[in-house]
Amino acid sequence: MNTTSLAALVAAAGLLLGAAGTAGAVTPEELKAKGTARIGVQMDQFPWGFIDEAGQNEGFDIEIAKMIAKELGVKPEFVRITGQNRIPSLVNGEVDFLVPSMTVTAERAKVIQFAYPYSANDITLWGRKDATISGNEDLANYVVGVNRGSAFEPMLRSVAPAETQIRGYDDDATTVQALLSSQVDAILGSVTYGIVIANTGRADQYEAKYKVSDNFQAMAVRKGDGEMLDFLNDFVTRHGEDGTLDALYTKWIGAKRPDLPRTMDGVDFTGKQ
Repeated sequence: MNTTSLAALVAAAGLLLGAAGTAGAVTPEELKAKGTARIGVQMDQFPWGFIDEAGQNEGFDIEIAKMIAKELGVKPEFVRITGQNRIPSLVNGEVDFLVPSMTVTAERAKVIQFAYPYSANDITLWGRKDATISGNEDLANYVVGVNRGSAFEPMLRSVAPAETQIRGYDDDATTVQALLSSQVDAILGSVTYGIVIANTGRADQYEAKYKVSDNFQAMAVRKGDGEMLDFLNDFVTRHGEDGTLDALYTKWIGAKRPDLPRTMDGVDFTGKQ
């Protein structure tokens, strides 16, 4: 998704929001009374959210979502989202809130309400070990793949030389597969792509070339869902302080959870500004 199409998506979601107003607003008490919570999660992003061999939802975000549901005292109803539909699915009321490993951006914050960041996913350039890539300027010599429904594509287009051959794929899984099948020489995306590559037994053929950017992630609610936002912010604060989020991050991502911001330019995590 390039910058223009991302802007179009945000604009479309904004129209939905304007039409719906706060009619779709949800509060923790309403969810408790209903007994269920429709939680938007990605199910094709190992290790964030995926379907395991037993056909069950698993991953870092799934565990977070289950914890939230347990504290609410409700049954979680997982709704599959993609990079393309996650914002509209929230705005139009298909889900009550998102636990999506979604990058926080000021543009997205115009349409949806981010909670405090709970996770991070450094934007990383992965490539064949024999590919001579040490910085953005080298990308012009290679074919680079990216998940077109993520924040990675506009990032790639902003840093890559104009002559870079860029190929878009539908999700993270097909993006990584494009690298493994030699459709592309490199891919831009999650730091956790390395786990996926290692699980194929081919880690000796590929490597992380360099970190392109920080990538802070947050859960999200609809604009105006202040009580739900407060609940999620309290959840992130408490479990950040008690070490639960750190332990889950290490378990699934294999690294120390970095320090995460409470303020970002163009983003109001409190819903009160």
